[in-house]
Amino acid sequence: MARKPISTKNMARESIPTNTQRKLWSQCGGYCQNPNCNKYLFRDIEGESVSLANCAHIIGAGNTGPRSEHALADYIDKKGISNLIMLCLDCHKTIDELEDRYSVAEISQWKDKHSSRIQALFKTPVIKNENHILRIVNDLLEENKLIFEEYGPFSKQAIEGVSGDAKIIWKRRCLDTILPNNQTIIDLIENNKSNFAYPWELYRQMLTYKIHANSFKENCLFEDKINDYKLFPLEFDYFVKSKLGIKTQNLEIIENQEIEYRQNTISLYIDKFLTNHSFIKRMEAWNAAIFKVFLAEGRELKVFVTATYYFTEYTLEKIQSIDPNIDAIICSYPYSTYSKSAKKQCVKSNIGLFMLKEFMGAVPYKGEKFLNYLLKEDKASRISRFSSVLNTSQILNCNCKVYLFGSYLRQNVFDDIDIILVYPDNDAKSGIELIKDNINKSFQGEGIKLDFTICSEDEFLNMEFIDDNRVQVI
Repeated sequence: MARKPISTKNMARESIPTNTQRKLWSQCGGYCQNPNCNKYLFRDIEGESVSLANCAHIIGAGNTGPRSEHALADYIDKKGISNLIMLCLDCHKTIDELEDRYSVAEISQWKDKHSSRIQALFKTPVIKNENHILRIVNDLLEENKLIFEEYGPFSKQAIEGVSGDAKIIWKRRCLDTILPNNQTIIDLIENNKSNFAYPWELYRQMLTYKIHANSFKENCLFEDKINDYKLFPLEFDYFVKSKLGIKTQNLEIIENQEIEYRQNTISLYIDKFLTNHSFIKRMEAWNAAIFKVFLAEGRELKVFVTATYYFTEYTLEKIQSIDPNIDAIICSYPYSTYSKSAKKQCVKSNIGLFMLKEFMGAVPYKGEKFLNYLLKEDKASRISRFSSVLNTSQILNCNCKVYLFGSYLRQNVFDDIDIILVYPDNDAKSGIELIKDNINKSFQGEGIKLDFTICSEDEFLNMEFIDDNRVQVI
């Protein structure tokens, strides 16, 4: 049977509802659901955790998509959980490109078998003794706490470590230990609630913990992270320990210690890296969140230090409502980050938004160079990533040269990638449009605009640039 071409129209994929994503992750357990693959859906590369997960449609979402001619295509919810399967990038591409080899029935069977295996591993025991449940819950909470204290965002390893290994270990332990522990606690209490008198206080206390656990899971697994999620509810841990008769401090004291611990950690982190900065003359704290930075050259910067997990435009609005005259914002958690939209909004508002390392590098500059400062390793990463994409674009054997330049290699926030295609002679010039098309196809669906400049080698040699930053990638 001849395989119909996959439509390239409307390549932007519709988002999958959050609850559906949760169910898919629960079913796959973090592994590709193709039984001949079972690849782990995360890869750690130089301190960064990369998701390899693809939420694939069993019956294609559109009218011309893979397996869209199936008899059930017009009767099912194509975005529903039953029509979705979690695969790695390779397996998703394979089943869609070779759709005639992979039937709807076979792919559905993959999913059912994989889900059954995951559920069997974590089958919840029936327990009618509350103390037994409390002891299991307490042990899991203690394991999570130990990991958080040893490798979490406020840990000594995160602040004083220079290798970045703590961040890698933290991400791994979140995925292989903390998330499963959280789910075990929730399942254990939910599935045994009928064994105890109604209302069961442990169940009620667990519901607050469940909100935290679900938010934490979303921030670990999904690309769309959230900032104002429910933090770990200390009252849940306090309740469990009190019920077990484990001696513990008053809840109010514990909460105050937690706040003080986090604030002190942030202060130590800032002092460690900024106090001896060659471009900083001195710093003056105004309160717990705002301080003045006096630069050696005479400039002054009012800086807001935020302990937010994920900085968004909403976070910016809150900070501006506190003080509208901020010059820079530092995300102080060693593991925190910010959204691109928030960075763009800050640049428009003439506010620098940085991770601490970025701020340290940006301090010597003014204007656009300060607001849009790009770390050298980030620039190198962009060049490497672009080169990696070109490796699959069928242009490596051409006689043309490919250069990157402009804002892509200069600014943290950029709207396009500037590319120069240089041909050596007229014979090579005839194939330049094909090369351009192949590069466009390689970046299709990524929401990036590619701006091409095409010229001969002689023209290239005579080009003049302001702040020339051309880098050859091929």
